[in-house]
Amino acid sequence: MLGTWFVVIVAVIGGSILYDQYKTSEFDDSAVPYIKEVIPEISQWNPTKTKALMASEVVATISEEKFAQAMDLFSRLGQLQSVEEPKFIEVHSGKQGDIGEQTIVEYEIDAKYATGDATINLKLLFRDGLFEIYNFNFSSEALLK
Repeated sequence: MLGTWFVVIVAVIGGSILYDQYKTSEFDDSAVPYIKEVIPEISQWNPTKTKALMASEVVATISEEKFAQAMDLFSRLGQLQSVEEPKFIEVHSGKQGDIGEQTIVEYEIDAKYATGDATINLKLLFRDGLFEIYNFNFSSEALLK
């Protein structure tokens, strides 16, 4: 009985690891090149250019003034120096706010900027085989100064 219980637990854990790897590989081939393309664009700290990369449904909910303030805050990081390989976090499928049934793919990216290191949390909306930015955030000690 104890052996059967152990085998079931190992199978569940193994299955969940394999499923996570499948989900990762499903999006990595197209998401990682997209991320490497958009991070330098976002890092120009231009609200207009950044909004052009975002899903229109999301842009419609963002105040121009607050978005400009957020980009001004992030601009304290300075010029982008380098970007590490994006790390897959998870896939969110289902209803996401006001945009209905969608797939959101979440990645974390370590980057170096002129004033210090930052971790970028980037959520991408996957629609019709293409990605658009759904949400992003920068975490860095340089932003606290």
